Amino acid sequence: MKRRALLFPAILGTALVLAGCGGLSPEMEGLASAGSDEADQGEKITLTLADSWTTTSTTAMDVVHRKLVERFRQENPQIAIDEDILDNASLKTKIKTLAAGNVLPDVFMLFGSDARMFLENKLIRPVDDVLTSDPEWRRGFRPEAFEDFRVGGQLAGIPLQMTATSIVYYNEEILKRAGFPAFPSTWEDFLHALEKIKAMGMTPIAMGNKDQWVGVSCLLSTLGDRFTGTDWFRSIELNSGASFADSTFVGALTAVRRLSELGAFGADLNSLDNVQQRTAYYVGKAAMFIEGGWAVSSVISDAPKPILDRTHLAILPAVPGGRGEANTVSGGSGWALALNAGLHGAKLEAAVKFVKLLTGRTEAELAAERGDISATLAADFDTSGAPALFREYLELLKRMKLTPVYDVRLSPEVVETMNSGLQELLTPGSKLTPAQLAQRIQDTYNPAVKQY
Repeated sequence: MKRRALLFPAILGTALVLAGCGGLSPEMEGLASAGSDEADQGEKITLTLADSWTTTSTTAMDVVHRKLVERFRQENPQIAIDEDILDNASLKTKIKTLAAGNVLPDVFMLFGSDARMFLENKLIRPVDDVLTSDPEWRRGFRPEAFEDFRVGGQLAGIPLQMTATSIVYYNEEILKRAGFPAFPSTWEDFLHALEKIKAMGMTPIAMGNKDQWVGVSCLLSTLGDRFTGTDWFRSIELNSGASFADSTFVGALTAVRRLSELGAFGADLNSLDNVQQRTAYYVGKAAMFIEGGWAVSSVISDAPKPILDRTHLAILPAVPGGRGEANTVSGGSGWALALNAGLHGAKLEAAVKFVKLLTGRTEAELAAERGDISATLAADFDTSGAPALFREYLELLKRMKLTPVYDVRLSPEVVETMNSGLQELLTPGSKLTPAQLAQRIQDTYNPAVKQY
C-alpha cells in the first residue's frame, strides 16, 4: 500500500481557532437540518458569480474551479450560474464599483484588503454560521487559512487557497554558468549573481508589474519583513507606534531600488503582467522570476521540458542586519468566496451548496493533483506521484514560516499608494527615493487608519 501524506503542515505557528461558540442562527439551523435542498424541489434559482478563473489560465486553482463550476451546473440543473469572469486586477476594480452601487453578485471572490470594508458596511454576510452549520466541512479547512479574512470576531469569506507569494523560480544551468552552483545564500551573493547574469546579456529576473501587485505581493512583502520583522507589521496593523517612515522599512525600499539600479529587471517590467513575465523565463531569456506558489502548476504545464527540468525553487536570501527571520516568506489565503448580505432562504441554500463544492475536499484533491495547495486539506493525496517541482514546493513550505502579505492585509488606500509607488520606484531612472515613497505611504496611512 502506498504511503499517504497530508499536504502543507501548519507552518504559520499558532493555529487560529474558528469562531463558532454559541448557537446557529435560525436560518443556518434550518440549512443544517434540512433533509433535502429547497432548491431541489423544482424551484428555479439563478446565482450571480464573479471570479477570476479565466478559461485560458493554466494555474491549478483556475483550472480546478472552472471544472467545479461546470460540475455544479451539470449536477444542479435547477440552479443557474450567471458568471462574470475577469482577470484579478479587473475583478478587484469591478467588485468595488458594484459595491458602490449596492449591486454585488450573490457569490464573488473577495480580496483580503477589502474584507473589513465590505463586512463593516454590511455588504456581505459573515460566514461563521455557514461554517458552523456543517462541522465536517469546517474541520476540513486549515485553521491558518482564515487569518486574512477575520475581522474582529467574524469571518468575511470562505478561503480558497493557501500559498506563499514570494518564491524564486530559477534556471540552475544559468546560475552555474554565472559561477553559482547553488542558489545564493546571502543577499550580497544574490546581488553579485544578478550582476554576473546581467553581464552575460540576459535578464536576471523577469518581472511583469503592469498590474502593480506583483512588486508588492511577490517582492516587497517578503523583503520588507526581512528588514523590519513581523512585529513591526503587527504594530502597523494595530496602529501602535510603527511607521512606514521607520528606517527598517526604508531599508527594504532601498534594497528594492538597488535591484532596479543594477538592472535586475527587464526594461519592460511595467508593460508585462505576471503571466507574461514567465514567457521570458520559458524561452531562456531570463534566469529567474519571482512569483507565488500558484505559478508552480503553470510552470509544470507550460514550460518547455528542458526549462522545466532545470527549474528549481528558492526563497530570497537573508539580508544583512535585518530584524526578520531568514526563513520567512509572505503568504496566506489572499482570496475568499463572499456571500452577498441579501441572500436568504432557498437562494442562500443554493449559494452555500455551491460554495461548499468550490472549497471542499474535492477541490483540495483536484488542486493537489495539478500541483497547488487549497485552503482545505487534501487528506488522501499520494505525493510520491506528484510532479517533481510540486514536491520541491511542498518541501520548501515545510522549512519556511509565512508572514503577512502587505496588499492583502493593509487598507485599500494604503495598498493603492504602495502598489503605484513601488512601480514608480522600480522603473529604471526613477527620481523617486525610498525615503520619499516611505513618507508617501505613511501620509496615506495616517488618515486611512483612523477610519479603517
